[in-house]
Amino acid sequence: MSGLKYTMAAIPGGNTRRTYGTAYHDGSRWWANVGGSLLDARWCAGVRPAQGLNIVVDITNDGQGQSSALVLDAYTEQPKPGTGTATAVIPGGAATLIEFVGEDGVTYSTDQFIGSFNPGDPIYLNWDADKPTIMGKIGALAPPPVEVPPPPPPTVAQTGEVSIPATASDTFGVGGWGRWASSTNGGEDVYTGTWGGYTVTGSWFYGAPRPELQGKTITRIQFRVPARLNVGASGNALIHFYAHDSTARPGGGDVVRVVGPHDVNVPQGFGGGFTDLPLSFAPVLVAGGGISIAGNPYAGFQSRLDNPSFGQLLISWSS
Repeated sequence: MSGLKYTMAAIPGGNTRRTYGTAYHDGSRWWANVGGSLLDARWCAGVRPAQGLNIVVDITNDGQGQSSALVLDAYTEQPKPGTGTATAVIPGGAATLIEFVGEDGVTYSTDQFIGSFNPGDPIYLNWDADKPTIMGKIGALAPPPVEVPPPPPPTVAQTGEVSIPATASDTFGVGGWGRWASSTNGGEDVYTGTWGGYTVTGSWFYGAPRPELQGKTITRIQFRVPARLNVGASGNALIHFYAHDSTARPGGGDVVRVVGPHDVNVPQGFGGGFTDLPLSFAPVLVAGGGISIAGNPYAGFQSRLDNPSFGQLLISWSS
């Protein structure tokens, strides 16, 4: 490995950048590993390096296009305890280990200690980088102060809205999906009712369950009814909406409609728009279900391929 003696030339002259890295020993000397680059750094005399030790590094530009690195100290994510209680003395061939519980409640062990100790002894600690040294016994350990947590902040109601586009739309009938009128050849138009002795139903699908809605209180469900096709009887059509429990087209038949019907009056020539659905649909939709239409009168609607917003759900929630 080759060290990088000067680095960070882009730092403005006379400025210092503080960064973080780890100590690395290549067998002959110590380097500061910063972001994968080995820096030939100066080290403050109090730093006791260890392989992989987290270190704080200041990189200073001398104003002439070169930068030098200085290792200031080691760091840890949390302060190390100053006292503890010995819990075990473990003899070993090369060194004896003393195991202790720090005042932070964490169990540590060390082979660096002054004097002799027995389980239960209160001990005073000093730390070299991330390795403790037991300096001696202390008379008694005061119990750590009991922290009284602050009262919880007042609960603030949160609200939101999730937009869920349809991942598929289609018509079921005459033996399967996509075999009726303009739903064929992947058209995905949606029909309902009976025409010419054939009964068809239509559905919209939305894919996987919605974890972002789990545990929320659903306050409103809106469904974007697609533009109505010029088929069937003229005038208004009372369309019967259901919730079904399929995430995608079932392979063996029609969807299972588990909630509904909810009737919506759709006029002839309707170009598409949102309508509210009952909140009883919410558990089915949150679990990955979809919307279906079934029953007379015979009517048809454009697919999501004609307009990606057709069949879209807007689900409002609070918590």
